[in-house]
Amino acid sequence: MRSLFYLIIFSIILGQKSGQNSPIPENEFGMSSGIYANFGTSDFEIDGFFEIQTRSGLFLETSGITQLGTNTTLNTSLGFMEEVSPNMLIGGGYSNYYELNSNGMLHEVFLGLNSKSITGVVFLGLEDGLSPNYLGILNLNALFPGLIFDSSIIGIASQGLEEFGFDIFFNISRTSSYGLAYGYSLSSERFEDQQTLTYNKQGYSKTFTIPVSSQGIFNKIFIGINF
Repeated sequence: MRSLFYLIIFSIILGQKSGQNSPIPENEFGMSSGIYANFGTSDFEIDGFFEIQTRSGLFLETSGITQLGTNTTLNTSLGFMEEVSPNMLIGGGYSNYYELNSNGMLHEVFLGLNSKSITGVVFLGLEDGLSPNYLGILNLNALFPGLIFDSSIIGIASQGLEEFGFDIFFNISRTSSYGLAYGYSLSSERFEDQQTLTYNKQGYSKTFTIPVSSQGIFNKIFIGINF
């Protein structure tokens, strides 16, 4: 599902709350928000988020990302979390993904686990079968406490263009005491490409293009502020 690519894709740095994070928040209570500008290989983007958590374990998070003049997407997650041990949370809920240009919405439920070093989430689509997709986050700061940046490796396994594939992100970020955040992301991601085919029969030929899934290397830097 495309929601796993840019969910929260967004923007998927552990120190950056927007876009590509696990939908299961850390065990904190209250409200937070932020807005970011992203400069990368693919395009210039602006994204932001708003989240609220209650002491009963319920949470609501809304995030959006826009590629100026081309596309805008919105994602909302509603769910619960429960602390099962001092360094482990389990959670689940409902998430939707809305793309303004296509006026289409995807619906899914998710279930996940969050520990000090690893987060794992499985998404199940609510249309056209369960269509399971997977998100995993490795918190490098938990393994290497001396790192001066918030660092993580994120993996996504999902169905796209009728084939199953993977995306991997390496992210570093830093947030000041005033809420100013900045960082860098290096990723290997799938993207929609075109392949040209030529059909020949009895002296006649016809050339046409078909959509295919390709893999590419992308760079992105961001700067923003958390409230």
